[in-house]
Amino acid sequence: MPSAKPPQRTLLAVGLVVLIGLSGCAGLTDAGSTPSAADTPAPTQSVTQTQTETASPSPTATTTVASVDQLPPGVNETGVRNATQLIRAHQADVIATPGVVTHTTNSSGLSVIATVRVAADRNLTRVQYVAQSQRTAEGETRNTTTVIAANETAVRQYTARDGNISLDNRRNRTDLFDRALRGLSTGTNPLRGTLKRGNFSIASESELNGTQVVTLRADRFAGGQRYSKQNIVAYNATIRVTTDGLVRSATEQIVAQRNSKKTQYNFAYEFEPQPIALPAVPQVPADIRAQSGSTSDE
Repeated sequence: MPSAKPPQRTLLAVGLVVLIGLSGCAGLTDAGSTPSAADTPAPTQSVTQTQTETASPSPTATTTVASVDQLPPGVNETGVRNATQLIRAHQADVIATPGVVTHTTNSSGLSVIATVRVAADRNLTRVQYVAQSQRTAEGETRNTTTVIAANETAVRQYTARDGNISLDNRRNRTDLFDRALRGLSTGTNPLRGTLKRGNFSIASESELNGTQVVTLRADRFAGGQRYSKQNIVAYNATIRVTTDGLVRSATEQIVAQRNSKKTQYNFAYEFEPQPIALPAVPQVPADIRAQSGSTSDE
């Protein structure tokens, strides 16, 4: 008879999947809409599966920026044509570039505030992922910090809560964890959600530190299984992406109203290329240890 206790490897894998969901894709859900399986991360499939979605351009989105000599992958003169192609290019570029990813989700409907900061070396050789969330339910607020730290061979997952830091798991770095780290370190899920929900067109082209950047804007909700389109009262989103496909920044705001109850979802993302020097041994960042009153490197 199989043991009722799940293996530690499965626990860590599920933990990574849950974090993928919490780190941006868990937006507001209308009271009158029911999330489908496509909106809910599966225990293993959401780590490995890439959905194919194409954001259909708005019938009126015909903006053309003549000065753009090259457009990002998946983007044409009328806007985002293939969101999957753009996300794949973004993920590959971020993985190849040392830097820091930050993104924040604030959902009034679910009373969730989640802030994620990921520092990663080139090719994700070393990764330090920190997710800080605040959930309010029935008048009670709960703050939780989750840390996933990895080097070339090992992955460790920690939880900091109520002044205590616990090492939830320590495993060898495997292909499964690599796939999860690629998603977590590049903000793939929340960015994919934004691209699916917005009807993006090209707004402008500019230069950032010698790199050509295309700005995409959407002020119309394109739809999505998680949200009831008829309940959307305001929508706007902006994505700034290099011609290679690297998303440098993104914002999204959704306001929905149903039965006189208004809910709001805000998302902000930024990637800053910079040299990264992480500890050789995976550990909790010093500022998180200080907040918890811990002096241990564990």
